[in-house]
Amino acid sequence: MTTSAGTRRAEIIEILERERYLKVADLSRRFGVSQTSIHRDLHQLEEQGLLSKVHGGLVATPLSRLGLEISPYVVHQIRDGRLEKKEIARAAAALAQPGDHLIFDSGILSYFTACSLPGVLLIQGELTIITNSLPVALELAPWPGVETILLGGEYQANRMMNVTGPSTLRSLEGLHADKMFFTVDAIDIQHGVTTAGDEAELAYQMIAACTNVILLAARDKIGQAQQARQTEIMPISAVRTLVTGQGAPAEFVTYLRSQGAEVILAEPETK
Repeated sequence: MTTSAGTRRAEIIEILERERYLKVADLSRRFGVSQTSIHRDLHQLEEQGLLSKVHGGLVATPLSRLGLEISPYVVHQIRDGRLEKKEIARAAAALAQPGDHLIFDSGILSYFTACSLPGVLLIQGELTIITNSLPVALELAPWPGVETILLGGEYQANRMMNVTGPSTLRSLEGLHADKMFFTVDAIDIQHGVTTAGDEAELAYQMIAACTNVILLAARDKIGQAQQARQTEIMPISAVRTLVTGQGAPAEFVTYLRSQGAEVILAEPETK
């Protein structure tokens, strides 16, 4: 006899907490239901922020399982239902390669990218992750194919649960990465890439510590003029890789490509 959908979904979360990595086919056999039913369960649980999916398997969202006190802002960001963000994250995660040293900033698109890393990399990719984001560290540290370096600093629970300050800058000294995933606050042709002024110094040092900066930008961040308390951290001429959604302004995409930048327009997930 099969379990009800609600009971099955609760049991899926419990199983993931114990086993960490499962495949749809395994869940289908375990519960005696079709893979289509399991996919529906997973979609519902992902919308609730209770798990995230990676290629080749599943991973429970650590924040939901560790009992941490999470600010409403962080909950809202993680449970943001816009498919564009997940699509951008999947496209960005596909750029990671075995053996990479990767920097993740504390932005929400960087977190979603961490959640979207392919399962094979998480298990045997020999990745080194450098981050000031507690959610990113919690997401990736349990995997056998990942070495995680969480930078020290002043803990900011209300700002995507990150660390910042002079100690964070000192923690970066001597570290180097192949790629950095950087969530864009705003980007336009005139002002380049900008971020909040109090986070600019950390952004500068992270960028300086890596070979390739991969910018992650939802379409509503593109073409924005520089706002108050925003600091330019990269001129538009220095942009080499941008991952964004299909709705990005065509003229902006054309301009960046004409400057030699790679612009990746994330494709919707195929069923």
